[in-house]
Amino acid sequence: MENILVPAIVFGSITAIIISIAHFRTRKAERLALIAAGKDAGLFNEGEKKEKTSGALKFGIVAVALGIGLLVGDYLAKSTDINEAVAYFSMMLLFGGSGLLSFYFIQKQINKKTDK
Repeated sequence: MENILVPAIVFGSITAIIISIAHFRTRKAERLALIAAGKDAGLFNEGEKKEKTSGALKFGIVAVALGIGLLVGDYLAKSTDINEAVAYFSMMLLFGGSGLLSFYFIQKQINKKTDK
């Protein structure tokens, strides 16, 4: 297993680096072509188009949801015959995902209020 893991990580890393370099070179060439044609290169300004999100709110909701998931996973592991690892992992994923969904809906409501 270890004999396969090291080369896979090395080749995967090299591939990721090559793809990243190709992406940024292409992006630069597209910008230069737009500027040369006299068009606005503001298309690539992703930061301005992003909606404002609260990282602290997201982190807080997900942390609380994962904590609840751990508690429920512990309860399931002790009260039923479910494997302990399955109980913890499944409840963490379930509650963590529900925390992210609740953040999405809360942030959507906040954005609606600030746009008005």
